[in-house]
Amino acid sequence: MSLQNSSNHEPVVRPQPQAQLGGAIFDENGKEVLITEEMVQAACQECEKYWVKPEKQD
Repeated sequence: MSLQNSSNHEPVVRPQPQAQLGGAIFDENGKEVLITEEMVQAACQECEKYWVKPEKQD
C-alpha cells in the first residue's frame, strides 16, 4: 500500500519546488547545500520504496 494512495491523502501543491526550506546539508567536499522541497520529496519517495505495512495484530 502506498502512503500516497491512502484515503486521507490531501494533495499538496508547491508552486516553487526549488524553494529553500531553511535547512542545509554538507556535500562530500564540505560545501553547504540548501535543502529544497524537491530534495525532501525525492527522499520521501525513496523511503516509500521500502515501506512495509505491519501485519495486523489480533
